[in-house]
Amino acid sequence: MVDSKPLFELNSYKAVFIVFVLYWFSGYPLYSDESKLNAKQSKILKESYSYLETLEPKRIKIDKSTYNHLTQFESIFKFGFSGKKLSRWIQSRIKKYSYGSTGDYVAMYHDGDVLLGRSFFSLNRLDRVLVLLHEARHADGKNYSHVVCPENFQFLNPRDWKIHPAGKKGCDSVSDGGYGITAAFLFELGAYGYLNQTEAAHRYNSEISRVLRD
Repeated sequence: MVDSKPLFELNSYKAVFIVFVLYWFSGYPLYSDESKLNAKQSKILKESYSYLETLEPKRIKIDKSTYNHLTQFESIFKFGFSGKKLSRWIQSRIKKYSYGSTGDYVAMYHDGDVLLGRSFFSLNRLDRVLVLLHEARHADGKNYSHVVCPENFQFLNPRDWKIHPAGKKGCDSVSDGGYGITAAFLFELGAYGYLNQTEAAHRYNSEISRVLRD
C-alpha cells in the first residue's frame, strides 16, 4: 500500500511507544542529560530527585478547611500532591544540566538547559529541589520570566544572603511563576507534616514575597 509504513518500521514505533509508556508509569526516575556534570555533582542531583520522590500525600496535619482554603498545588500542576509526579513534571521540562558561573543566581535556565552554580551543590536537599522546581517553570514560556524587584525590596534570599534581589530580575508578576509554585509546594509539605508549621510558614512567606502584587 502506497501510504503504509513497512511492517518492521511500524513494529519499531510500537516498541518504542510501549517502552516509553512503561518507563513513564514504572516509577523509575527519568534523569535528563548530566554529561556536563562530574560524578559527585550527578550524585547530588540524583539524591535531590530521590528525596523529592519520597514525598507522597498522607494524613493532613492541619485543619481541613484551612487546607482547602489555601492549597494551590492541584490548580497549578493539574494533579494532586505527589513527589513522584512532581519529579516527572520537572524532568519533562529540563533536558540538560551543566555547571558553571551563575553570577548573582544559584541556577539559570535557558532553552531546556539548567546551569547550576557552585552554591547549588552546597544546599540542603529541600532547597535543591526548590531550585530545580523553580527553574523548570521557566520552560513554560515567557509569561514566567522574572521581573525586576523594587529598589526598596528588603527581603533576604534564604538560600544565599550574599544575593540581594533589590533592583534585579528576581521577582514574579504572576502568581504561578517560579516563586508561586515553590510556595505552593512548601505549603503541601507543611500541611502533610514533612516540615513543621513554623518552618513551612517561614519558607512559604519567603517564596511568596517575590510575587509582586499590583
